[in-house]
Amino acid sequence: MRRYYPSDAVREADRTASEVLGVPGIVLMENAGLRAADAIVSRRRGAENFLVLCGPGNNGGDGFVVARHLDLMGFGVSVIAVQSAEEYKNDAAAAAASAKSAGIPIRRSRDLEDYDITSYVSAADVVIDALLGTGARGEPRGEVLRLMTLCSDAGRVIALDVPSGVDPDTGEVKGSAVKAEMTVTFLAEKPGLAVAPGVFCRGVSELVSIGVRGDLVLRGGVALTGYDRSDMPLLASPTPPDIHKGSRGALLIVGGSSNFRGAPMLSALSALKSGCGLVFLAVPETLAGTASAVVPEAIFIPLPERNGFIRGGAFERAISPWLDRCDAIALGPGLGRSADASFVARYLHREWRKPILLDADALRVRYDGRYENALVTPHAGEAAFILGVTPGDVKMKMLASCDALAERFGSVLLKGYHTLISNSLERRVVLEGGPELAVPGSGDVLSGIVGAFLAAGMPPIDAATLGALVHAVSGAEAARSSGVDGVLAREIAHRAERIPLEG
Repeated sequence: MRRYYPSDAVREADRTASEVLGVPGIVLMENAGLRAADAIVSRRRGAENFLVLCGPGNNGGDGFVVARHLDLMGFGVSVIAVQSAEEYKNDAAAAAASAKSAGIPIRRSRDLEDYDITSYVSAADVVIDALLGTGARGEPRGEVLRLMTLCSDAGRVIALDVPSGVDPDTGEVKGSAVKAEMTVTFLAEKPGLAVAPGVFCRGVSELVSIGVRGDLVLRGGVALTGYDRSDMPLLASPTPPDIHKGSRGALLIVGGSSNFRGAPMLSALSALKSGCGLVFLAVPETLAGTASAVVPEAIFIPLPERNGFIRGGAFERAISPWLDRCDAIALGPGLGRSADASFVARYLHREWRKPILLDADALRVRYDGRYENALVTPHAGEAAFILGVTPGDVKMKMLASCDALAERFGSVLLKGYHTLISNSLERRVVLEGGPELAVPGSGDVLSGIVGAFLAAGMPPIDAATLGALVHAVSGAEAARSSGVDGVLAREIAHRAERIPLEG
């Protein structure tokens, strides 16, 4: 697991290191700059000339220290700063003075024409972004924005702590942001480096020490926890040798319509491949025959239909005998957006008290009151519909959107690059997955995998996390065989059985 700390906790850690451990701030800055310089050199790939862009605060101070150490290592280094060395304050002032005394050329951006700055940028093999760091909020302005804009065509950019323009706590980009090929971050990783759109600006992320142990100085709570494939055994329980299908859990999948016949079948297939003991597939009666040939291991509940959709008025009588046999429901794959579909969703909202996963068309229904025991799995468009905003708003404010959905439903899996998972107690990010998952039916496969884990008795946040990991790793395996652009959803489902869940 990777732990991401809010920026105020990191700033407080600096104060704790100085006041409790007795390590002066300038020493912490010196340690950070030295370790950053080492990390940059290890990635330099033939670079000999560096241009450091220094902002007005401590991030600029870090930049001066990096510049001095690169100079000490024998590289060509120059600095463009938003103010003169004499204008810096506190620890940054000492760092600027040291760089100046070492003979490093320091130019003030206000004294340079745009042409001059772009010439320095072009001449450098690597540009180092030390403009804003974690202390900045809001849209970049003034000389900082000017330097960010003029370095946008740089061949290689390495950011210190956080790419300028990226909110360190949310990953939001207000206005413009530096796009780095590498970000060297200090003491602790920040949420904005893991969450879209900020993650698209960071490049490779490397965490370096500032000379104190994080566990001694980081007093604030973790803002976000990251999970990758190595964490999968931590979430899954060992399978007893005497297990039987009844103890693996029973999942009821409700969905399907004339235009979306395959969706519930993909969910059923992936649930079975993920170890679900019993899968009950409730679909319109005209789909049941075809579905039984595709997924004969499922138990079918043919439902009365009208115009290709599950008929709402007859749903209660058809489904009620089966509800007591199920441990969880996955509602929505292929359900459709008819009035009958809304009736089905609202009936289960009223009657069902065990875990339920809401996906696809079930997310387009307006529910009265909070949906207890629910796990919703929207993409940005579905989240936007629920929250009454635009998909662009959701993509820009992924963490805030995830939190808002969790308040309404209990638990949420917000799909996207670095999928987010949240409930009222914690936030998680899945550090796996790529474009191979962006194929028709992929979401239905995810619903089946997560639904299987819900039916097995996992807490919703763990079922969502493990399900998203299995889905992502299965997609990556499918891409190795079919290519990123050739993956089919059923290939992702079939590979779910191959994922080792126990260490």
